[in-house]
Amino acid sequence: MKKINDTLKMKVLIPPEEIVFVDMVFKSYEGIAMLNLDNKRDGLVVLDYTPGTRRIVKEVLADLGEKFEVEIIEDEYNNIK
Repeated sequence: MKKINDTLKMKVLIPPEEIVFVDMVFKSYEGIAMLNLDNKRDGLVVLDYTPGTRRIVKEVLADLGEKFEVEIIEDEYNNIK
């Protein structure tokens, strides 16, 4: 079971052609999340983040969602007890 101070994962589906852009956006925020590719599905990325950065990660994703489709598939934060 995850603890509140662990790094968590959020699976997000974005257009494959936007992956490099999204990666650069998260890198520019210096440490709120690290983007990794999930090679099982085109456009599926995994964001590693901490509970303390979750709010800003979701805000960034919402802003990106105004430019192209962004769908949160899974968020480990919802499984913390």
